[in-house]
Amino acid sequence: MGQLGKRVASGLILAAAVAGALWLPTPGFAAFLLLLLLVAAYEWARLAGVATPLGWIGYAVGLVALAAALWLAPSTWPPALAVAVAFWGVATAVVVFFPAGAAPLRKRGLVLAAGAVAIVCGWLGLVALHASAGPVYVLWLLLAVAAADIGAYFAGRRFGRRKLAPRVSPGKTWEGLAGGALAVVGVAVCGSVVLPGSLLGWLGAACLAVPAAVVGDLFESALKRLAGVKDSGNILPGHGGILDRVDAVLAAAPTLALYSLALPGGWTSVP
Repeated sequence: MGQLGKRVASGLILAAAVAGALWLPTPGFAAFLLLLLLVAAYEWARLAGVATPLGWIGYAVGLVALAAALWLAPSTWPPALAVAVAFWGVATAVVVFFPAGAAPLRKRGLVLAAGAVAIVCGWLGLVALHASAGPVYVLWLLLAVAAADIGAYFAGRRFGRRKLAPRVSPGKTWEGLAGGALAVVGVAVCGSVVLPGSLLGWLGAACLAVPAAVVGDLFESALKRLAGVKDSGNILPGHGGILDRVDAVLAAAPTLALYSLALPGGWTSVP
């Protein structure tokens, strides 16, 4: 099987597994995501420079324990999601001012702490959205992130001229970002047609999803650049690591979950 065939096959397998897990009760969905969290934690630890199996295992176990503590205390979910949104705001500055702004990321402890927030709160965002709004809204989020990626890819290839973050990811352009945003708007319009809620509410979700997804993607690219690697791992043939597939989701999930929890009835309540 060629590289493209491996990429398609591994992508379809991962998509099918996640799509199937979406329809589990929230505890089952949360448990499934914990398996991905373990792999993501391993990859993040490697990017941070942790070089021993004991270190990888200890970090992964620590993140699972943190996730379990949050699961057992639902009252902590909104403040934890707010912390995550604030973290991604700081991550934006790291990306904009890279490499000077990435000085804190040269300290292993800070990178590991950043991973704890990004990975665990990304998990929490998906779980909270699943619990508060339902699996179809998690599906919409995943489709929106995929649409942003695909739209950016094709628009960037066709129209890309101005670099978005050349010191972090030279291939990304402002034109690609615009194409990705338009694709997400299309997904939002479709959401307003087939699901409860107004067009305004869905467009609000799109306006939050696009920049969050971009920052998540670029922040992981900054980590990989500092670590001197192309991919976060090789568990997915043709795709790289789990982090390479979920970096945008890790930022978008807590943002949209907080948006959903902040409004009575979630974004479906926007008139």
